[in-house]
Amino acid sequence: MALLCVYELTRVRHPRHPPRRARPRAPLLTDRAQITPHFEHLIQRAGGEGVWIKTPPGIAAHNREVQSLDIFALPPAYERVLRAVRAETRRENLGMAIKSCATEGEGVRACSQIAIEVRREPVFQFELQEVLRITQVAIVIDDLGHNRAAGRELAGMGAPLTFSVMPRLPYSREVAEEAHHAGCEVMLHLPMQPLLDSAPDVSQDELRVGMAPAQVTGIITSDLASVPFVAGVNNHMGSRATGDALLMASVMRALAARHLFFIDSLTTPRSVALRLARQYQVASFYRSVFLDDTRTVAYTLAQLRRLCQIADRRGSALAIGHPYPTTLKALAQFLPELQREGVELVPASRLAVLPTASARGDVPE
Repeated sequence: MALLCVYELTRVRHPRHPPRRARPRAPLLTDRAQITPHFEHLIQRAGGEGVWIKTPPGIAAHNREVQSLDIFALPPAYERVLRAVRAETRRENLGMAIKSCATEGEGVRACSQIAIEVRREPVFQFELQEVLRITQVAIVIDDLGHNRAAGRELAGMGAPLTFSVMPRLPYSREVAEEAHHAGCEVMLHLPMQPLLDSAPDVSQDELRVGMAPAQVTGIITSDLASVPFVAGVNNHMGSRATGDALLMASVMRALAARHLFFIDSLTTPRSVALRLARQYQVASFYRSVFLDDTRTVAYTLAQLRRLCQIADRRGSALAIGHPYPTTLKALAQFLPELQREGVELVPASRLAVLPTASARGDVPE
């Protein structure tokens, strides 16, 4: 039997001219003024509350020199930031140079120096440190709404101060709007009944011991309507009100229904507000320091340094001050010192969700 073998020949056509090589894709971002804020916001989104960009975003966005930032990240956020930056440089067709750097200081686990490059030229550089803890403080300024000037000066400081605005004052709405537009957090400074011998009546609409829950809810609703952009509440006065469990239960139910956090101003050591806030699952924190019981720059500066000492021991702390000229002057002088000391200034809400405020049951000092 003869075997028939059939071979299938495939003709390969060779073009007369070889195909053109694809040109390298040009970077989508080429302007340093675009690249810097783009990556700062990317890093902040990737790291969330676990990252601190020590130099405020955009502070030198138009400088001709290559910019460099110090960025601190908690362990989970550290890896998220690295992954996000690598992915973004590929997407934007940018270069990325990364090298390890020496870990200096207690609690620093890893350190990377990263440069974002356009055509092999560095345009944005940062040092990313993986740290075990980021020390945080919040500074709340109470009693705002009486005038425009103090609110404008605070908003112009370019720092994430927290504005606590009194309801139904001539400039309550305007100050809250200006704070919000400046990127600052707004709180309602809720009037509450003081002890008879500590202060005169705050207002006829203050929260008082013996009020029915419906009255409490009605006053809070009315006060919130007069102050826009409110994220949380702290008590104005209230040395009697915050010591009453029934009244504080009504307050916390109203705040929980509106998803607002609460800061106990601690105008009395007998306050039960923090305990009731936790009981009703309201994110909460408390004051550690009053900044201006004595109205001098020197006193307020000393209190701000005390705030940092408490935060260094506990991981976080909150101060309350007022829009006095001496307080504003001390703040303007001290805010750069916070950066140098490695302490992050955050809105009050950032402390109200920390484990130290709710999970571990820490108590005020």
